[in-house]
Amino acid sequence: MKSISSLVCALGCGLVMAVAASACWVPELPDSTIFSCASDEECSLAGEKCVPREGLSGYCCAPSANATEVCNGIDDDCNGQKDDLATTPCYGGPEGTAGKGRCKAGTPKCGANNEQLCEGEVLPTTELCNRIDDNCDGVTDEGFDLQQDVKNCGTCGTVCAASQVCVAGRCTGRVQQVCTDGSDDDEDGLAGCADSDCDLKPCGANRICSGGTCGEIELKCDDNVDNDQDGARDCADLDCDQKSCGTGCVCKSRAKTETVCTDTLDNDGDGRADCADSDCANQSCGTGCVCKSNAAAETTCNDTVDNDKDGKVDCADSDCANQSCGTGCTCKSNVAAETTCNDNVDNDKDGKVDCADTADCPTGTACGTGKTCKSNATCG
Repeated sequence: MKSISSLVCALGCGLVMAVAASACWVPELPDSTIFSCASDEECSLAGEKCVPREGLSGYCCAPSANATEVCNGIDDDCNGQKDDLATTPCYGGPEGTAGKGRCKAGTPKCGANNEQLCEGEVLPTTELCNRIDDNCDGVTDEGFDLQQDVKNCGTCGTVCAASQVCVAGRCTGRVQQVCTDGSDDDEDGLAGCADSDCDLKPCGANRICSGGTCGEIELKCDDNVDNDQDGARDCADLDCDQKSCGTGCVCKSRAKTETVCTDTLDNDGDGRADCADSDCANQSCGTGCVCKSNAAAETTCNDTVDNDKDGKVDCADSDCANQSCGTGCTCKSNVAAETTCNDNVDNDKDGKVDCADTADCPTGTACGTGKTCKSNATCG
């Protein structure tokens, strides 16, 4: 009866499966049929075993070669269930995208016509501006310019009106974007630099809109090029007035002017450097130093420093004549002289105080209210 049972099963499952007939799945048949079994001994073919089933009798089954369940309508691993695939997560997207953004792995499942599916998996899609990482590359909403995109201005989905543009993430009225001559891209009737929208915007190579006209930009007033093609170059062009013509140089009255008077450089290229250049007249030439009569002059006369670097310090420098050398001290005849004779201080630092400094506080010099220096170098 066992061989007949196997043959009948094969016919029920299809003649092409005759060899593995015992794997035929007939769960609806009652226990009294020839396909059921209660123990392995009741199975006739080599390698078959009796597989128990919940609520039904067992059936004879021979495991497949690798005993791995696949989608074929057969109980390949002989565990009493057909097409019960392994629960190992499945994922068909590019490597490294699973678990990022919206992407996630699924669970293997058999579908119609024995195809294997991955139920529940989510694969990468084209990136949208929606605050979601749609393409699962670890970046959200890349490729969308929220600062200028009229369809996503400032935030995803914020759409500007047809008459507006997106500027710095905000929808605003259209403004001139191209400022070259003749351009009126905001269609307000004002072209190029004549449109106030273009103020301080580039209007050509090394040119910028200023005061309604296209002129040379500040950093190009020292390239010896007529950038705005008006016939004048660099400082000779009024567009460069008060603009830099290089380090330590500013354009004034259509000429280069030295502005740094302490670097020993001829910044304006006129053959004269620092105080020797009349541009530096009355300008600082360093701490305690001012340019006068095309030369450095000492102005601080009590710091023991040769500020104008002429080899003379403080009162010894003629620049300090009649200048203060400190409290109660004035430079006279190239030396420090005491001028306050009643403060009990050696103001000129010559070792003599008040009336005792007979050279600076001679007899008769006031040394207090109703008092004068006496011939004995005292105040009385």
